[in-house]
Amino acid sequence: MIELEATLDSICALQDRRGLIPWAKGSHADPWNHTEAVVALTLGGRHRAAKRGIEWLASAVNRDGSYCQFFTSSAVLEPRIDLNNCLYPAVGLLAYLVSARDMSSVRSFLVSFDVTVDFVLDQQRSDGSFPWALSPDRTALEGSLLAGSSAMLLSLEAIEALDMMIGRNRPRIKEAASALCNYISDPHSQFLAKEAWAMDGYYPILAGVLDDVDASKRMKAFLLRHYVTGCGIQAIADSGWVTAAETAETAMALVRIGELGMARQMLQDIEQLRCGDGGYLTGWVLPDRVSFPSEEESAYSAAAVIIAHYLVALGRPSGLIEGILARE
Repeated sequence: MIELEATLDSICALQDRRGLIPWAKGSHADPWNHTEAVVALTLGGRHRAAKRGIEWLASAVNRDGSYCQFFTSSAVLEPRIDLNNCLYPAVGLLAYLVSARDMSSVRSFLVSFDVTVDFVLDQQRSDGSFPWALSPDRTALEGSLLAGSSAMLLSLEAIEALDMMIGRNRPRIKEAASALCNYISDPHSQFLAKEAWAMDGYYPILAGVLDDVDASKRMKAFLLRHYVTGCGIQAIADSGWVTAAETAETAMALVRIGELGMARQMLQDIEQLRCGDGGYLTGWVLPDRVSFPSEEESAYSAAAVIIAHYLVALGRPSGLIEGILARE
């Protein structure tokens, strides 16, 4: 990952004194994308910065274990509770434990994160689904998100791996994951209408919800709709808006199903969005290749690129959590 040292530097440059990593310079943050940056920093060997990111997560959690949706460097920006946001720190914590071997810090964080896990699992419906969010008064909002639910499966997989590493077994985690997986894979299940968004196409693949045949079919259909040859993935179908993060995450999903050649092509396409400091533009709009948001370099884009490079470098089919555990 030597060629990505400058990319790691670009993420570190955005981290504030409390450890928070915002979307971009002068922008806000959310626990999910903050955690994605922590994963990238950990995989890149930046353990001190990753630990500071975990310390921020510990400082930002609410008493009931929930996380507000958006933050600035000094305050809560949006008090709504996104359940996918709440659970994803597990992936960052697993990556940090596997790479840094800092069991003491991980155990300290788990004191509060165990409360978070219980809070989230308490929201699971009888059909296995989760509401995508709760209002500030903790009332469940209507609907579930396909991409968000799939990402929650990755988080539950990470929690199971963490439990195994620290020597405990919580059947509730496996039961929740199984019920959620069944809900996602059921063609009759209802999700909020986001079919045009790329994440709804590739996240069920990235999360391992589908068998190999169905995953390959889904990926083929997804690429036909979202991939612009030689440019990357459109975040929204037919929008012309090609983004670094969605292209990198598509590469991760391709690694999961063994399409390593196409995954490498995605990473090659992304390099057109690379900036001189090693960061990555959030995206550009075709055909004129105008950056949008204008000249924005985002931490989550840089993080997704780093993680995708790491998974591709494994040289074999691998899911995200499996890939993280490969560092053991």
